[in-house]
Amino acid sequence: MTTFWMLAVSMTAIALVFTIPPLFSNRRVAQLDRNELNVEVIKDQLRELHADLENGKLDKQAYQAARQDLERELLNDLDEQAGTETAVVRSGRWIAGVLLVFIPALAYVTYQQLGAPGIMQALANLPSAQTRKADSTTQQHSVDELVVKLAQRLREQPDNVEGWIMLGRSYASMKRYQDAVKAYARAYALVDDNAGLMTDYADALVTASGGDFTDEAGELLNKALALQPDNAKALWLFGHWKYQRADYQGAIDSWQRVAGLLPPGDKNTVVINQQIQQAKNALAEKGVVLAAAEDSAADPAPADNQAPVSGSQIRVTVSLDPALTQQAAADDTVFVFARAAQGPKMPLAIVRKQVRDLPVTVTLDDSLAMTPAMVLSNFPQVTVGARISKSGQATPQSGDLQGTVTPVASQGDQSVDLLINSTVP
Repeated sequence: MTTFWMLAVSMTAIALVFTIPPLFSNRRVAQLDRNELNVEVIKDQLRELHADLENGKLDKQAYQAARQDLERELLNDLDEQAGTETAVVRSGRWIAGVLLVFIPALAYVTYQQLGAPGIMQALANLPSAQTRKADSTTQQHSVDELVVKLAQRLREQPDNVEGWIMLGRSYASMKRYQDAVKAYARAYALVDDNAGLMTDYADALVTASGGDFTDEAGELLNKALALQPDNAKALWLFGHWKYQRADYQGAIDSWQRVAGLLPPGDKNTVVINQQIQQAKNALAEKGVVLAAAEDSAADPAPADNQAPVSGSQIRVTVSLDPALTQQAAADDTVFVFARAAQGPKMPLAIVRKQVRDLPVTVTLDDSLAMTPAMVLSNFPQVTVGARISKSGQATPQSGDLQGTVTPVASQGDQSVDLLINSTVP
């Protein structure tokens, strides 16, 4: 508010500076010589007459008559008394006094009538961008502080199962997956009959390993389903574990059970149907053909309000640089994946092969999604990569061989040639 009035006063002062000083000095104003003006006018008219004569518009007689008329007119208009005069204009000191009062008053009245006096106070009450950023940072710090306090309390109460579960979920929401794994492990060591805990623990293990479903995660899911057969999240993840182990029939069975648990029109049904179809295609490649009844039962009829199956798919042809052939064994694992070009690093789709399969062409689409929210069609641009893992783990390790292409449009039907040509440092 203070700043506004300072600016207003400054602008009024500038207006007075340009208005008042000229009124305090005597001014001499040169008046035009009327004789010179008359002569210039007659000269212009004479030039026009001469031009008309040359163009044939006037004959010599008409020209002479008009010229004489102009000369007489000039003689009549000439004022011998007129000369260059200089008039003295007295200073307007009395006007200056009026303006000193009038200009600021006019500015104030105009602002009161047309302006918005309350807006300055309202703007002053608004938080600045810096303040909003500070508030956001403060909120994040508050969450971090709460998690730190929870971790400190659990060091004092190491047998608090619910506390460890809450800490694991907090770390997972903060994308601190390794810490989430440790927290869930502590909770699981205290209680091993909680299906929800085992499912979340398995989920954290998979995410922390970059989408690789380890045997440990599979065992946790087996135990969770033994306790709670209709746990949809456990069934979903269990189907992925089966699929990565090339147990395509097991994946189909698991995902069919998930589809049966979802309410009609649930958006997750789209992704599940895609995954079921992907598993069927994999079985067909192995020469396994499902019976017609079994095949139709695998695909529940879509609801009227169900979204259409996404057409996003990327065909990736992967080959190994000949210069790196000696650094890869035939049974080394090859991960072919797509992840968001900008965003979370969790794979949107991933396929496992072996070096002996190279060169190979695979199709990445929504059916390979690990979760309903993390599907290929949800991200307009992705990074497509392939990595030869010496350890068999999806998490990059030093010495692994890799290659990437980015950005790649995910919409429609795309084809990418990918060369594994570098080493992970």
